[in-house]
Amino acid sequence: MSILASQRERDSTAGYARDFVEVVHSLIPFWQKGSKVRVISNAGGLNPHGCAKACAEVLRQAGIHSMKIGVVTGDDVLPVFKSGPAKGARSNLFANLETGEPLTKVSASLVTASAYLGAQPIAEALKTGADIVITGRVADPSLTVAPCVAEFGWDWNDHDRIAGATIAGHLIECGTQVTGGISTDWLAIPDPANIGFPIVEVSSDGTCVVTKPKLTGGVVSERTVKEQLLYEIGDPDSYLSPDVTVSFLSLQVREEKKNRVRVSGARGRSPTSSYKVSASYRDGFWAQGMLTVFGRDAVAKARRSGGVILQRVRQAGHELQRSSVECVGADACMPGLLDKSIEAELLETVLRVTVADPRREAVERFTKEMSPLICGGPQGVTGYAAGRPRVHEVFGYWPCLIDKREVNARVDILTCEQRSAGRPGPQRPPTKQGVSSFYDVFLPSNVLRAGTSRAPAAATSSKGQIRLGEIAYARSGDKGSSANVGVIARTPQGFALLRSYLSAARVEKFFKPLGVGKVIRYELPNLGALNFLLPGVLAGGASRSLRTDAQGKTLGQAILEMKLTMTKRDLARCKERVLKVPLVRRAP
Repeated sequence: MSILASQRERDSTAGYARDFVEVVHSLIPFWQKGSKVRVISNAGGLNPHGCAKACAEVLRQAGIHSMKIGVVTGDDVLPVFKSGPAKGARSNLFANLETGEPLTKVSASLVTASAYLGAQPIAEALKTGADIVITGRVADPSLTVAPCVAEFGWDWNDHDRIAGATIAGHLIECGTQVTGGISTDWLAIPDPANIGFPIVEVSSDGTCVVTKPKLTGGVVSERTVKEQLLYEIGDPDSYLSPDVTVSFLSLQVREEKKNRVRVSGARGRSPTSSYKVSASYRDGFWAQGMLTVFGRDAVAKARRSGGVILQRVRQAGHELQRSSVECVGADACMPGLLDKSIEAELLETVLRVTVADPRREAVERFTKEMSPLICGGPQGVTGYAAGRPRVHEVFGYWPCLIDKREVNARVDILTCEQRSAGRPGPQRPPTKQGVSSFYDVFLPSNVLRAGTSRAPAAATSSKGQIRLGEIAYARSGDKGSSANVGVIARTPQGFALLRSYLSAARVEKFFKPLGVGKVIRYELPNLGALNFLLPGVLAGGASRSLRTDAQGKTLGQAILEMKLTMTKRDLARCKERVLKVPLVRRAP
């Protein structure tokens, strides 16, 4: 949204995802043949009407004049933030959900503030006859909930059915991730170059079947579905969306046949009375530079080179507020995970130096200190083909809540002949509603059910080690400044061992080099899974983090390298039942 705001500053007609207009253009042959293809998209960004007008123009040029485009607005709450909360509202309503800081800390530099709307205005547009619905900020699962409500005529208090549709939306909200994308067993999925996008077939009872088009690559399996279920969630008993509060603890995942997986058992409760808001603010400038270093002691040379760069910036009179020196291939994604002896064996690494500061001139100075290493640094430095690093603006992320009474959704209907015919969307939901399920708030109602995890029984025989990845697979993702790591047992027997050995304290110690706070563990016995919340691990969130992995995508792979010490009996049980996953071995 910050990028779209920058585009809109340069061009008042911009501020939306322009490539969505290309998607609409690609569907013209279907519509010209009379096919009833209806499209819902949150491509409107900060300018849904601009996006709708561009799409209408494309349709007009193709001779299509009868289609209706629904435009959902009201998510832009920046004016509310500027004026302050309504009289009688909680004084801390706009406080940062992660830090508790008041909005006044960043109010002067706010750029965007968008509430995650729910499915109701979209469903209203569909019931009005819209063929295309374009929205601004909307919770991702709500894009799936809306057509279900409109088609099946569900009541907004039918929480279990809406919970099922929310689960369906959560499964497909990240495209091909549920068809094998970023899967732990990605090397084993077929034809990844032609990976198919997912389809959810939602029934009137809220259950769904996840599948994909025939003759496409990838796979839909119990494993890919479970991985995506655990992606970017907090408390699995209180998954919050604007439409419903969902419990994952009763979900059942069953493969019906190849590339068809049924998901059922979702349970829903009333949503909360607030919307989640994703706000952004200007937070200075940043730049990054990269150089490849080859030869003996490559990592040591790269680290020293990074120090030289930062020292020269200081000598020029600029003490940078934040900086990071990483050696890609050594410890860039997961410092502290690799044995230090491995670094000495590396003959090649990529030096990545990243800095951030409120002063543009300080960051500009940094960009001038990379090229001197080509002639004055260690032998074997190369890779400066991209030239001097560019300076970019930093946009901070400010998550907070807003009372739904302060947000007024609106639905406008455009046709290819007419410009606009407005009608108000549902002003106040009949029930309490919640915040975005994509970045939900963590309410620890399912933390360690009994308060602690079971410790392994005292060993009565000799012990051995096993790599966690031999008995489990994982998925991780960002949640603001925090991240979650879902760990799923490959077998029912493996889950009993996960529950015993993989405590919150053990995971906290493992990720301690990343500065992680106190880890929270949630259990999902029905899925044979554990979910770990790692507060603060992303050091400010994707928009501010200087790390190579700013979104926590590598955390799942990292935890699978954890070594678990087990008794011989448990070790044998694991190995007897472990799924044999194809391995790619390094050639001798």
